Parts: sequence; structure tokens; C-alpha cells
Amino acid sequence: MTEILVSLFGAIGAVVASYFSYAANRQSRRSNVSIEQINDAVNHRHKTGTPRLYDMVLSNFNRVGQLEKSVKEIKRDIKDLSHVVSVHEIELDSIEDKIEGTN
Repeated sequence: MTEILVSLFGAIGAVVASYFSYAANRQSRRSNVSIEQINDAVNHRHKTGTPRLYDMVLSNFNRVGQLEKSVKEIKRDIKDLSHVVSVHEIELDSIEDKIEGTN
């Protein structure tokens, strides 16, 4: 009787182990498909004429650098213009004072 129970537990263990092996194999196939999809998204191996993800990121990085440079130039121009505006305000105040003095 003991031998039958040991054999039965051994058979159940083999069935459970084979199920987990099958499940792991299915999961690995799904993972391979996902990896291929990710690789295609990054490298566009199968789509001709479309840029790779790396190329798009590099292009965006270069554009951001150009935008930062433009923003610095605009800030400098604003500072220069604010000085010109303050000079004109002073001149306007003196002209207004002269006009009021003549009335």
C-alpha cells in the first residue's frame, strides 16, 4: 500500500512539474513576441523609411538645444529692450514736464 501511495505522489509531482514547464514555455514564447515588438518599435527593422527611436530622441535633443539657445537670445534682447524703454520713459517724462511748463 505504501508503494502505491509513493508512486501516486510521484506521478502527481510529475504532472505538476510538467504543467509548470508547459506554462513557463508559453510565457517565454509570449515574452519573445513582446521583445520582438519592442525591438521593432526601437529599431524599425521591418518598416522602411521610418526613423529609429534613437534617431528621433537625438533629433529632439538637438532641437531642445537650439530652443534653449533661442530662449537665451530672447532673454538678452528683452533685457536690452527694457533698458531702451526705461531711457524713453525718462525722456518722455522730461518732455511732459516741458509741455506742462509751457501751459
